[in-house]
Amino acid sequence: QSNKEHQQTIDQLTQSNNQLTQSNNHLTQSNKEHQQTIDQLTQSNNDLTQSNNNQQTIDQLTQSNNDLTQFNKDQQQTIKDQQQTINQLTQSNNNLTQSNSNLTQINKDQQQTIKDQQQTIKDQQQTINQ
Repeated sequence: QSNKEHQQTIDQLTQSNNQLTQSNNHLTQSNKEHQQTIDQLTQSNNDLTQSNNNQQTIDQLTQSNNDLTQFNKDQQQTIKDQQQTINQLTQSNNNLTQSNSNLTQINKDQQQTIKDQQQTIKDQQQTINQ
């Protein structure tokens, strides 16, 4: 009787062991699947982090581009202002050149008038002396 009971206990324990082994195998497989999911999520997180870093770089480059565009506009306005100043100075220079030319002609005319007056004085003195 005892041998039979022992055999039943062994059979029950063997069956329980088999069930536990099968359960352990299932849990091991489930653990592998979970680890794969964790690995995939880790990779996805890394990709999203890289994407976020790329977006920050894009934002910084966009801001830099906007700054350079504004700087370019400012430079173009400065060039326009300088060109206007150049045009004004050129006109002023032309006016001064014309004025100088006019004054030169006046000076020549006055020199001629002085010569004429000097000749007249000489002529009058000769007349007086005669």
